[in-house]
Amino acid sequence: MTKYQQNEKDTPIIEVITKTIIEHLEEWYEDGHGLTIMPPAVHCYINCFMLTFPLTKPGQVKKNILAKIRRHPKMNALHQAVQKQDLHVKIPAEFNELISLHDFFKDQNNSLGAIRPLFYIEQCYAIIMEEFESRNLRQMLMEWKTILGLKDNLQHLINAAELTGQWLYQFHHKMQKYHTVEEPTQPILNEIEGLIERLEAASHHPRMAQSIRPEFLERMPVIHPNTIPYTNIHGDMTCDNVLYSNDGKVCMVDIKLQSAPIYSDISLILIHPDTFMSQIFSLGFFFRRRVVRAYRAAILKGYFGGREFDTALVNLYCAIKLLDKWVMYENIMNKAKGRKRLISIPAGPLLRFYFKSKIMGYLELMSKGDPPV
Repeated sequence: MTKYQQNEKDTPIIEVITKTIIEHLEEWYEDGHGLTIMPPAVHCYINCFMLTFPLTKPGQVKKNILAKIRRHPKMNALHQAVQKQDLHVKIPAEFNELISLHDFFKDQNNSLGAIRPLFYIEQCYAIIMEEFESRNLRQMLMEWKTILGLKDNLQHLINAAELTGQWLYQFHHKMQKYHTVEEPTQPILNEIEGLIERLEAASHHPRMAQSIRPEFLERMPVIHPNTIPYTNIHGDMTCDNVLYSNDGKVCMVDIKLQSAPIYSDISLILIHPDTFMSQIFSLGFFFRRRVVRAYRAAILKGYFGGREFDTALVNLYCAIKLLDKWVMYENIMNKAKGRKRLISIPAGPLLRFYFKSKIMGYLELMSKGDPPV
C-alpha cells in the first residue's frame, strides 16, 4: 500500500461520494447513524483507491463505509483514475457480483460471509460497501507467532483455512453452475505448454524452461478420469483475497469469474504461501513445515470434508499454478530498472532453482498419489 497525497482535483469526487452516502444512510441503516465531520481517509492499494467513511451513533459498535475506485498502480490521484473510462468497464459487473454473493451467503452458515454492497456511483465509478473488519490469510500467515507455530495463532489459521475451503465449496457447487468436461487431458496439456512458452520468453533460459516439459508429460498418464469438474471459479484465489474477521467469519474479495476446473482455485490457495518472497528467498525454510501442512490440510478438509478427492489432479494443478507464478516473477525481473534490476541479476538463479524444485516436489507427490500436504 502506498501513501495517498491530497490533490485539489480530487475534492469534487470526494464531495460526490460523501453526498451520496449521506443521502442513503437512512435507507441502509436505522435512524441515528451519521458520518463523522472529518474527510475520509484515502488509501492507495495496488489496483484501487479505498476511501473510508466512519459512521457514528452513540452506543453502537463503530462501522465504516468504504468507497472503492479502481486504479493503475502508477496513478496517485482519484481524478486520474476516474478520467480513465476503460479502466472501469467491468466495475458494474463487479458490483452485481457483490450483490449476488451477499444475497447467497447471508442465508448460509454464520461463519461464511460476503461483503455487503450498498451502492454504485456511476459518475465516479465508485462501489460503496460496508467494511468487513478483518485480516487476510497472508497477514495471518506472516504473524511471527504463527511462523513460530504457537498454538493459539496456529489454531486461528487452521480455522480460517478450513472455512476458506468450505466457502469455496459453496461458491463452486451451490452458487455457480457446476458441470463436467470430457477428455480433460488435452486442455491441461495446452495450459502447461502455454506457460512453458511464456517461461521461455520471460526467463531467456529456453533449455531450463524446456527441461520442465518432459517432467509434466511423463506424469500425465496418472490422470485417470474421463471427465473433470468445471465451474465459474474465483479466478484469483490467493491469501490476499481471503478475509477473516475477529468473530471468526470468512469471506472472499476480488473475484474474477472464469470457467475453469475447480482444482485451479483449490491449488492456487494451497500453494500461495510457497510464492511469498520470504519463502522463495529462504529456499522454502521461512515457514515451518508443520504450519504449512496444517494450513493445507485444513483447506482440503474444509472443501472436501470426508469425501475422497483426486490427489493427482490437485498436485498437478499445484505444479501448474507454481509454473504460472514463476512466469510472473520472471516478467517482474525483466521489467525491473535501476537498483531493482541489479538485485534481479543474482536473484534470478535462486528463484529458478526454487520454483523448479517446488514444481518437481508436487509432480512427485502426483506420481505417488499422496495429498499435497
